[in-house]
Amino acid sequence: MKKRSRILCSVLALTMAASLLSGCGKGMGKETGKETGDTQSKTTEAEEDSKSADAKEITFWMFQENAEYDFFKKYVDLYNEENPDVHVKMEQIPWEDYNGTKMATAFASGTGPDVFLVAPGLFLKYANSDILAPLNDYIEPDVLSDFSESSLDGVKIGEDILAIPFEMEFLGLYYNKQALEEVNMEAPKTWNDMYDAAKALTTDTRSGLTFETVKGTHQLFEWYPFLWQTDNDVFNEEKTAAKLNQPGVIENLELKRKMLEEGSANLKPSRNNTEIGILADQETAMQINGSWAITKLEQEYPDFIDNVGLVPLPVPEGGHAATVAGGWKVCANANSKYPEEAAKFATWLFADDASHAEEWCTEVKFAYSPRKSVVENNSDIYQKGLRSVFTNEIFGTEKAEKRLPAEISTILQDLLQAAYFDTSTDITEEVIKAEDKINEFLAGYDGEL
Repeated sequence: MKKRSRILCSVLALTMAASLLSGCGKGMGKETGKETGDTQSKTTEAEEDSKSADAKEITFWMFQENAEYDFFKKYVDLYNEENPDVHVKMEQIPWEDYNGTKMATAFASGTGPDVFLVAPGLFLKYANSDILAPLNDYIEPDVLSDFSESSLDGVKIGEDILAIPFEMEFLGLYYNKQALEEVNMEAPKTWNDMYDAAKALTTDTRSGLTFETVKGTHQLFEWYPFLWQTDNDVFNEEKTAAKLNQPGVIENLELKRKMLEEGSANLKPSRNNTEIGILADQETAMQINGSWAITKLEQEYPDFIDNVGLVPLPVPEGGHAATVAGGWKVCANANSKYPEEAAKFATWLFADDASHAEEWCTEVKFAYSPRKSVVENNSDIYQKGLRSVFTNEIFGTEKAEKRLPAEISTILQDLLQAAYFDTSTDITEEVIKAEDKINEFLAGYDGEL
């Protein structure tokens, strides 16, 4: 099938997938700073004024605000200054549009951006629609070796690198130190420890543990590490069939249902579980949350942060440590009028000078850089406070967030909802149903996984 036809045929699927995307949300790790103005798609007059009449124009779509917007604006201006034969036109798309149908509709009509940002939840849709350009030829070997293996795993189809990862967000277990001391317990290391601690920590006004209960891709994001800790995955090694009907998978789902039934897990959190305020406002005593939460604690809860502890996600008996690495990637449009210029700019942003990656992950926001040298050269930052736990105990156990077709993502989300909340169902039977649905989908699926 020709590329154009594949894109047109994929628009509905892209649109549906975009409406479900929430795993790498706008609010994760967002810093405070100046507002950027109106809510419409935005370019600046300075960009238009600096454009050379003979320059090849490429568009760069992003959604970030505040300090993150300033970062991208700074480097777009620098690139335009250093490359007068190319003009990068940066457009700030409101989050609701970026996360909605605007992107998919633009690609279907042939007006999609030349360079854009993508989260794991939509990566496969764009890859299978032949939208993502291979970037291998634009990355120097020494730079490529600086990227962690797990970060590259999330952006490869075969040997083709179809995006540049520029941040990694990990999960850990945050806890209220005083609350644990009051019940004479240590921070949990195993699933059984987590269950016992949650039960002991539950009061009339506080849950023992909060994990994501709202259906969506963030719920899957939190679930993946517990899947991997038992040496299981969504698919078998060949990726030809689902691999969910396993004792470890069922054990974890049964444990979480039990905690929700008994009331030790937070049945209805007051806000999205990406918000560490659930712990800091003492709505819960323990919370599964990400590395992005540390900056939030420092900025908004300075009087509480000394009471916050952090440990790796608890593991099952006989299991092994695992966390998930989420984060956005920058891509180039394979169907751009100027594909080479688009690919060069996309790679220049984060796969050229390491100082760009360093600034993004250590100054603009706090995140782990996919580039190993950034973490190694900034120990003063990565060893500061709670960050040291992520750096010394969690970093290195990560796997890339799963890239799933929207149909399989929905099947898994339905499985978690049934397992957690529909106590009339047998969890093993629900897992088998989910496997059957995934295998039925795979039988007619002609795309990458």
